[in-house]
Amino acid sequence: MATPELTLPQLLAGLKHPDRAERLAAALVLGQMGRAARKAVPTLIETLKDKDRQVRKAAVLALGDLGPDAREAVSALAERLLNDEEAIIRRRAAVALGRIDTQEAVPALEEAHLHDDNPGVQAVTAAALAEIDAKPVRKAA
Repeated sequence: MATPELTLPQLLAGLKHPDRAERLAAALVLGQMGRAARKAVPTLIETLKDKDRQVRKAAVLALGDLGPDAREAVSALAERLLNDEEAIIRRRAAVALGRIDTQEAVPALEEAHLHDDNPGVQAVTAAALAEIDAKPVRKAA
């Protein structure tokens, strides 16, 4: 499915396709489109709830690649950061929030930094907070 000739409406439809491979391909292509994909943000936000972890991960990556153009995704990315069962998705959500670069992401990043048991998530949330120019809070000894 993922060819350069696909239009944004076709890619958005691909995100909702019943076939996992189609959804994954659409999310990956949108991630490579840069700012041209900014109109896909609402559909990518919906895709963050996909049952397939690879599709969720591709949607997180695509939103992170959009940076500040994906600001409306902060709440949904924060939800993934704090609640996704997959550590890789929590880490990528933290990276995406750092790239979006808004103070709105700081509370979720701090919470994950303090309470996520995965050291990778803790490290990435600290880096994301630094990217946003917020100092990471320290765990109590």
